Amino acid sequence: MTLLIGVVAALVFGFLPMLAYSALLWWFDRYEKEPLGLVIAAFAWGAAPAVLFSLIAELVLHIPVSTLVDPTTAALVDVALIAPLAEEGFKGLALVLLFLFYRRELDSPLDGILYGGLVGFGFAAVENVIYFGGALLESGPGAMAFLALLRAFLFGLNHALFTGLTGLGLALARSERGWPVKVGASLAGFAAGVLAHLVHNTSVTIGAELCWPCLVAIVADWGGVLVVVAVMVWSSLRERRWIVDELQGEVALGTLSVAQYATVSSYLARVAERGRTLIRGDLRCWWALGRYYRLATELAFAKRRLKRFPDEADTQARIVALRQQVQELGTRLRGE
Repeated sequence: MTLLIGVVAALVFGFLPMLAYSALLWWFDRYEKEPLGLVIAAFAWGAAPAVLFSLIAELVLHIPVSTLVDPTTAALVDVALIAPLAEEGFKGLALVLLFLFYRRELDSPLDGILYGGLVGFGFAAVENVIYFGGALLESGPGAMAFLALLRAFLFGLNHALFTGLTGLGLALARSERGWPVKVGASLAGFAAGVLAHLVHNTSVTIGAELCWPCLVAIVADWGGVLVVVAVMVWSSLRERRWIVDELQGEVALGTLSVAQYATVSSYLARVAERGRTLIRGDLRCWWALGRYYRLATELAFAKRRLKRFPDEADTQARIVALRQQVQELGTRLRGE
């Protein structure tokens, strides 16, 4: 019975904080909510394929390393070099697939951080369960609780930070011209994620003996988180500016009314409008409003992208389609 309670506790402390962090990250993407299917897929990729492939790669790569150096050095190489490269590589693969097949969803740096963070939280959830279960079997509930405090809270944002940097690089590549710049931004983002992972793993590994290097891990990890949060805030403010600027001309075209433009341009006005429909119990209108705001935002982002890439025929066609969808749905919502 005690073992069963411990297993349940490992699952709860492994997954619940990561799911809460994921929900908070998804909420932060205020103006253009990413498709729920892709959100779930990103988390699931981190929780399953990324963990499995990383474990296999780390086991395979450990074999030649262990034959070349002593066990202590081999262990350090494993955690400081092999693990960051393997884990960030397989987590980042999800973002590469997103970039190749769903590139339209990477409208801004915030989107890259969002998807990278979701993959990281999924990975961390499963990795935490494995570590918590091991601590429970080896040292008991007290050791598991202490490890949960460290991995789920003190260092709970780490994997999201590492892979979020890779996502940021890919999102910047999506918005830049020229393949040299695109490749450079992508590689820089991945390198930053690997480096941040390497610094953390090395610091906590050495810190297990000397203690003080753990401070390096804390400063580096939370410093990185603050930088990424600053980028997210900047990106969110820039997204609002895009909406205000790019949709202003749509009022004259009749795509939006003046009142609709005012609501779409303000996050608080959006929340208030949907809140009123929810209070009335009109779930259909509440859902339609969410879709309407998303389509209008996508129209603004597409128009912004066309200014930077005026020769993109698919963006031009998308603007025409989005404009029609926004106008039709807006007309229905006004009851005309």
